[in-house]
Amino acid sequence: MANWTRKTRTCVVVSNDIANRFGQALTVVPTQRYTPERARRAYMVDLRRPRSTLDDARVANASMVMTYDRSRVASRAGRVAGDVLRLLDEALYLHLGLSRPS
Repeated sequence: MANWTRKTRTCVVVSNDIANRFGQALTVVPTQRYTPERARRAYMVDLRRPRSTLDDARVANASMVMTYDRSRVASRAGRVAGDVLRLLDEALYLHLGLSRPS
């Protein structure tokens, strides 16, 4: 059995508002340190200001989408602009191979 490290990671919550308010689990897209190479990948979304209020330059990595128990959420690190959520939708569609809703 693997001994997974429980590190703290900045994530963008992508689950719907009802699930976020009443559910026990939250679906998130983890972030990584910004690099120009990462930002060019289609499944990454640039979160540098003004796209977010995060202090550090980050990218959201849709290839690492995860669901966590809400008890694992430590705090709110910032907010993302509305266009970031649309870009995250696109990155998730691409990574998960989903069809666009009609």
